[in-house]
Amino acid sequence: MKANRFNKNSKFYLRDNKKVLFLIYGFINFLSTNLLLQISLLFIPIFFATFISQIFNLNFGFYLYGLKVFKVKFLSKRIYFKYLFFHLFLWILNWFLINFIYSFNVSKNLAALLVLPFLALISFVYQKNIVFIK
Repeated sequence: MKANRFNKNSKFYLRDNKKVLFLIYGFINFLSTNLLLQISLLFIPIFFATFISQIFNLNFGFYLYGLKVFKVKFLSKRIYFKYLFFHLFLWILNWFLINFIYSFNVSKNLAALLVLPFLALISFVYQKNIVFIK
């Protein structure tokens, strides 16, 4: 009984609705944004490819996560600017990490996929605790 109660109070409880929704909508966001990134990486430098995918993700993700995952009733400019600041940080981190991994002769496309879980974890924690707080 105590173990069950501990699990429900734990920050890592798997049945947390926000985590499940974040994963579902995150997968949709991942498919669309990463498709754009992977295609862009074939034709343009990493800097611009990550920037273009991040701009798409900024707007698509803001509405998707704000309305569907964290169920914010009104997406204000203040929330948008917190989300924008966060995305600037993620874009720089994404660009840096892809470049870093690419410097070890790993393809840009594979590097982008390797960085994704790390960025998703940072994204969830930041959005839940800073951007879309109630």
